[in-house]
Amino acid sequence: MKKSILKPIAILLWLPTLLSAQEKKYKPAWNSLQNHHTPEWLVNAKFGIYCHWGIQTISYEKGKENWSNEELLKQFKGENFNADEWAKLFETAGAKFGGVIGWHGSDLKHWDSDISDYNTAKVGPKIDIVGEVFKAIRKRNMKTLVSYHSISGAEWVDFAKEGVDKYDPDIFWVDASFGGTKGAHNKKVTRKSKFIGEGSLASPVFEDKYQREFISYFYNKAIERHKQVEFVYKSNDIPPSVGMRDLENGILTETAYDVWMTDMDMNVPPDFPTHGWFYREGIPLRSSNELIDMLMDVISKNGIFLLNIPPKADGTFPKEVVDNLSQMGDWLNKNGEAVYNTAPWFIYGEGPTDIDEGNYTYHHNNHFAQIQYSKEDIRFTVKDNNLYATALGKPDDDLLIKSLNSTFKLRKGDILKIVHLGTGKTIQFDHNENGLHLKLKGVTLDESANVFKITLQ
Repeated sequence: MKKSILKPIAILLWLPTLLSAQEKKYKPAWNSLQNHHTPEWLVNAKFGIYCHWGIQTISYEKGKENWSNEELLKQFKGENFNADEWAKLFETAGAKFGGVIGWHGSDLKHWDSDISDYNTAKVGPKIDIVGEVFKAIRKRNMKTLVSYHSISGAEWVDFAKEGVDKYDPDIFWVDASFGGTKGAHNKKVTRKSKFIGEGSLASPVFEDKYQREFISYFYNKAIERHKQVEFVYKSNDIPPSVGMRDLENGILTETAYDVWMTDMDMNVPPDFPTHGWFYREGIPLRSSNELIDMLMDVISKNGIFLLNIPPKADGTFPKEVVDNLSQMGDWLNKNGEAVYNTAPWFIYGEGPTDIDEGNYTYHHNNHFAQIQYSKEDIRFTVKDNNLYATALGKPDDDLLIKSLNSTFKLRKGDILKIVHLGTGKTIQFDHNENGLHLKLKGVTLDESANVFKITLQ
């Protein structure tokens, strides 16, 4: 009799401890928001795609550089836009999440807003861009991302909340105007989150109270909807552990102990002040080889690779964009085991390529494709009892991975088998104090990157 009474009481007493931090409401306070955890699905996804598409696409056309926003809007028709084709291309490339900019560079909203009629569903192309892209992405069981680039004042919070309420994004991404630390760094007010006060800012930044208000709203909505989401920000715009930091066209020089993101533009602009992001005829694009190398470098350093691809004004993609992404997808079909659901190893790799942090502390340190990897550069990821070593190029017949010598981390006898993922062929090897020597003669190697699956004891 006592047992039957005590058991329900014990369960009731333990119920509060069974509630995770994600099930508790967040307060608009940094200490409360630090209870947020990056979703496992995002850590495992590794790769996503989004698009810059809007009236700025028209403004980059020859002779239209000085047109007013209203003149540009009349030409922004998106007559061949097909959201399903966008989502299909994202999936073909191997992306696990995708999206589009929601607000960028003007008052024009890219969704069917109830607050402002100045939006693409009611003017211009008469397309609910965010809504249509999200619907198509979700049909393919992918996660969604929306980015807001025009950020100032309390009114912005209302539009941001509307985006959350109407479209339920899995990732809400904000540009540098959300906090201003990138600008403060550039003007020598701060340096790596330390105040140095050598310069001064010319414009006010988005206020702390509005940051806390919106992030808590976004996270609490996710709790109501029983889902896990992520807030992504630039530089040091919010305190650590509240969301995921993003580097614009930037690559870290070392392994990070917080999961981070780079948003990398497929365009390679010739020089400052020329920018890419939106489609511009004649600007070269990063090759599939370069994209694969960056992906493997980023994830080996505990990062997420977000790629911007530029649609043309009519809503279609240039052939070169489609071809490069298709090639990337083909590579990931063969080698995705070394990418998705993996973790970084305790060293990210080895090789001759050193990355300069740049003048902006990683922001833009690959803006002009400054970073070029070689076949001697190796990057590591791990999953279960497998270590994946990716050569960022086509190795010679003999590949020596020095960091995997028998006196450093892996002892003799630790390695059971090595397979080249691209072909499925078992690789002969010699493991000694000088390194792991792979004998590749007769193996059909990829011209871009080659993954070797090392099965351990």
